[in-house]
Amino acid sequence: MVDKLDIIVADDNPDFVHLFKELCTTISGINIPGIARSKAMLVAKINSGKPDLVLLDLTPDMGGIQMVDTIRKANPGINVIITYDPDNHDADMLVQALEMGVYECIEKPISIESRQYSEFRLLLLTIIGLLISRKRFSSKPILEYKNKFFMPVETEDKLPDKPSKPVPFTGKIDIVVIASSTGGPEILSQIFSILPGNLNIPILLVQHIPADMTQYFAKSLNGKSELDIFQAAHGDQIMPSKVYVAPGGQHMTVSKPDNLGQRTIQLDNSPSVNSVRPSADILFESIAKSYKGNILAIVLTGMGEDGKNGVAEMKNSGCLCISQKAETCVVYGMPRAVDDAGLSDESLDPLNITQKIVMMVQQNLSYRSS
Repeated sequence: MVDKLDIIVADDNPDFVHLFKELCTTISGINIPGIARSKAMLVAKINSGKPDLVLLDLTPDMGGIQMVDTIRKANPGINVIITYDPDNHDADMLVQALEMGVYECIEKPISIESRQYSEFRLLLLTIIGLLISRKRFSSKPILEYKNKFFMPVETEDKLPDKPSKPVPFTGKIDIVVIASSTGGPEILSQIFSILPGNLNIPILLVQHIPADMTQYFAKSLNGKSELDIFQAAHGDQIMPSKVYVAPGGQHMTVSKPDNLGQRTIQLDNSPSVNSVRPSADILFESIAKSYKGNILAIVLTGMGEDGKNGVAEMKNSGCLCISQKAETCVVYGMPRAVDDAGLSDESLDPLNITQKIVMMVQQNLSYRSS
């Protein structure tokens, strides 16, 4: 029997602490060894207990953003979820925490009757299930997520089903598309800090992130990169060496080329797909219709299967797909989906993904000169 998940709640708000304790009575498999109401209390409890998970509010009394670094240095194996007040928070700081490797940032529920409560509980159930399963299958890094909470199950080794009659990839790329979710901000920061500014191809990115953080996330990436990275707007022309980040809460698609071969970004508020908006599937399916081949798709760490169906559509046009290697993922869900479907051409770690993009751009130059 797997031990229960030990969770420390680090928060100086007694109302939230009480609500969280009430919530935990409805969730099995967890244990709360203590509540930390100050930075000193939290450090002491981490040093004495080595919890599996810390729910942390980034208030000055709790140590602010520096506490994330303190926890990771004390024990990199401790998972951190940032909880924040939806009406009073620093989105820039939350993005920084995500880039430092925290598991998720979740809105605090106001009350049991609030919208945030059910969303908070569902996401917490998902994460707790994943972490407990990680302990249970600690000797098996390859996990599969099939039910609605993306829980791992043991599977027999089998050959993946190959997509039917994919169009051969030419070796040339006209566009790069990236799908990313849980754990993605940290990986994307690494990738974009290395990519050169003269790629001469556009990059379109779907990162599952709260809507009010997307602009800060794009700004943070832009400050680390030679490329021009920004939150996409409706009607933006797609230009080389620019990175278009899909706004949180909106689906992003690409128009078909006009008479001059120009394409534009289209945004809409249609229903969520795969329980997310923006959805990588929605973007990828529009890419398949707009670009007749020469597509490089990258699927990074994240829960669920968003991106799988879209990659299958792009394969019918001519697409090379790279998935993030399992052992480097925070959650091996989205990459696993494309791997199991036989849609991934290569499984690489983040550094090699970056090098692959640069290598393929260099191949583009040889196409132009020939």
